[in-house]
Amino acid sequence: MNEQLVVKNFGPIKDATVDFKRVTVFIGPTGGGKSTLAKLAAIFRDSEFFFTGNEATRASLVGENLALYAIQNFGQMDSDVSWKSLWLVGGFGGEEGGIRFSASIQTAFEAQIGPQLQALSEEYGIITNDLFSTGFAVKLGMKSNEAISAYWKLVSSYFPTLHYIPADRAIAAFVTGAGFQLQSQKAGLASILIDFLGEFEMARASLTKQSTFTIPFLDAQYFQMDGQYLVSVKNKLGESIMPLAESASGFQSVIPMLTVVAFEANRYSASFIIEEPELNLYPTAQQGLLNWLVEKCTKGENDLTITTHSPYILSHLNLLLYAYQVAEQYPDRRAEVAALVPEASWINPKEFACYQVENGGVQSLVNEELGMIDNNELDALSGDAADAFDNLIRLSKGIAVK
Repeated sequence: MNEQLVVKNFGPIKDATVDFKRVTVFIGPTGGGKSTLAKLAAIFRDSEFFFTGNEATRASLVGENLALYAIQNFGQMDSDVSWKSLWLVGGFGGEEGGIRFSASIQTAFEAQIGPQLQALSEEYGIITNDLFSTGFAVKLGMKSNEAISAYWKLVSSYFPTLHYIPADRAIAAFVTGAGFQLQSQKAGLASILIDFLGEFEMARASLTKQSTFTIPFLDAQYFQMDGQYLVSVKNKLGESIMPLAESASGFQSVIPMLTVVAFEANRYSASFIIEEPELNLYPTAQQGLLNWLVEKCTKGENDLTITTHSPYILSHLNLLLYAYQVAEQYPDRRAEVAALVPEASWINPKEFACYQVENGGVQSLVNEELGMIDNNELDALSGDAADAFDNLIRLSKGIAVK
């Protein structure tokens, strides 16, 4: 799923070229532009942008999406943003301004998917001249849930359904049952957060006592009983059961995220963009979380993009990359590697990208020869603290500070 985003003079980004892979990671200081790049990718991955039929409506949609992700004021006179993927070449800004879109690629896509949509139309008795319209999906939905599922499964095989999971997701623990209401009222919260709350409401509505959602790396479960959504946590003192709003901050942050991912990962092909998945988690729990996310979010045609501040996440990514390489190099030892690192979490280095985002640009942290994040780059992320510690040792021994 090779996609490329090129950004010039937009918000904190001055000049950046990012190649998105099956797993793409952004790390960098607060305000450096990690989320800006992730949000722009989300806008161009929206299949509605592709299906919108003319420049005026497409421009309106881009404007709406910039506002949705709260980056509508990031544009400058010389902003230029472009996107390339298998089916889409487009962008906005640049010398000519406005919205750019490759009609020839749309024609090629329609030629490929058109006959399949026509087959769906005939199978479910839908008569329409515009197979790419929202109306087609609505008409299918009026026929049967099976029809609408078949439609979106086909579309998502080319355009994975986008799921943006914001950093402030922990609020979901305190608005139980109000997600859809907030979504309809658009009241006082960021639009992407409100949309996420709606997704969380739908995802957890599928939970019952019989379909308990297990979180192995936290030794916890999330389930519904007698109309309440509860967290069960086991520790040395026994089992504690409580509402999500009364649980630890790590549960409040991670459970809404995992519930949505678990619900959506197997429905259609999905593209997950997650801000700071490690929030409020102990380092060992971060590693377990990453195993889980890679397994769910890269299954089939799914893909995963994360922004992070955690060097523990980067270090563990190297483990997942190296496990894949060892198993490939020594096939007879595959089972032994899997005993150390779950096979479903291995990452193919060819399907991985990692960028440091700061000072208006990006720098790849991947050593192409090794197929992993460069250890020198990992050391540099904690270099200031390490240098200070070394100098304290020197001072304690009466040696001059470097």
